[in-house]
Order: sequence, then structure tokens, then C-alpha cells
Amino acid sequence: MFTRQLLLTLFLCHCSVAHDQERRLPPSSDHAITEMRLNFKEEMLNLREEVQDILGGSERSLFWMIRELIDEVREYKAEVVQQDKVVEQLKSDLTTALYKLDEVKENQVMLKKGYDVVRSEVRLISQHKLSWQNTTASYRTADFLVDGVYTRTTDETINPIQHNLAGVNQIVSIDLGGFFKIHTVKIWNRLSSYQERGSGLIVSADRVIIGVTSGSRDLYSVVAETEVYARTITIRQPNEEHINLLEVQVFGSGPYGPEEFV
Repeated sequence: MFTRQLLLTLFLCHCSVAHDQERRLPPSSDHAITEMRLNFKEEMLNLREEVQDILGGSERSLFWMIRELIDEVREYKAEVVQQDKVVEQLKSDLTTALYKLDEVKENQVMLKKGYDVVRSEVRLISQHKLSWQNTTASYRTADFLVDGVYTRTTDETINPIQHNLAGVNQIVSIDLGGFFKIHTVKIWNRLSSYQERGSGLIVSADRVIIGVTSGSRDLYSVVAETEVYARTITIRQPNEEHINLLEVQVFGSGPYGPEEFV
């Protein structure tokens, strides 16, 4: 930019000098006009030499500077074209990603609907869950409560029972592994002998008592209220007596998040 301004200034200066000389000449002076033209040519040659000196000699002429400028502009243009291609590719990739994201969202909605249908179904939720008892008699652990083995035979080798020691507040419990809406707790009592031990058992869902067993029966069904949610089912014998049961089955729906029932 500085070089262009300098060249334009020099040219205008020389033109101004030549014009002033022409204005001083009297009319119809051919000799003077010829002399003026020669002086103008000489001035133009001097101007050319000055321009070459400014530009660094003949090898750095104005032509080469313009050519370099054109080449530089072409490089910028090529880079802009390449950047446009990159931007278009990014737009295409973004569109594809958004489309796939919409598909994922739709699939998640469908899966959630299917999951909600499954978890709303009342089903067995206690089998093979973690179990515990505060005392154990003759290696008859609380694991037998949720092992899924309960038949009409009294043969404990194929139909084992759970067994606490005698004492006040004997306890067995089942950890459901999540918060479930409790529907029914079925307690399968031991068969033929000692069925009276199944009477008076207090059944709780977490801290909520949902029922108490009574009488000597093969099976007790304790039905919870409509809105009972719990993680742990506890069976407690408040009297000084054993707890020895064949199986405990908890039916309910879920699991649910704490924010869904609090």
C-alpha cells in the first residue's frame, strides 16, 4: 500500500511539473512543445529509475510485486474454498448426529414405556435375593427362605427349612435390592409338625407393619396396603419361640426411584 501511494505521488508530481511548463509556453511555439515533450520523456525515464530503485532494482519490479500479490490472493482463495468444504462437512456430520440422536431418544422412549409396563406388573421379587437371620439352628440358614424350593414333602434333604434358635424377637429378613411397591407376602410354613410356630409372626415392609400371622397353617398370605414401598421385608417373632419356615415369597412391582414414592 505504501509503495502504491509513493508511485502515485511521484507520477502526479511529474505530471504537475509538465503541466506547469506547458502553461508557461506561449501559443503556437512548436519548438517549445518539442522541448517540453523531450523533457517529459526524460522525466518519465527518471521516474522509472526512481521506481526501480524504490522497488529494489529491476528484479523487484512492479510486475513481480503484482504477480506475488495475485499468487497470495489465490492461496487465500484456495484456503477459503477448503474451509468452506470443511464447514459443509461439519454441517453434514452435525445433521447426521442430530438425526441419530432423535432416533436414540425415540428408542429410549419406547424402552421406557416397555420397562414401565414390566415394572408395573405384580410379580415375584424375592427369589434368590439376599436374606439374613439373627440366629441360626443346625446350619438351617436364611438362604432357604428364598431358594425357590418348596414342595409338599417333609423330607428336609430335598425340601430344606430355615431355622432360628428359641428366644424373644427372633428375626429373618429379605433385602429386595431396590425399592418396590409391596403387594403380598406369602409365608410357607413347615409341614405336619411345629406349625404353631408360624402363628404371631409380625411382617414389616421396612418400618411399616403390614400384617400378623395367626393360627397353624401351611400358608399365610399377608396383603399390604395400596401404597407401601420398601426395600426390606422383615419377619419377627415377638414371643420366646423359634422361627422355622419353608419359604417366603414377596410379590410386588418395581423397582422405583425414591423420588417416585416419597
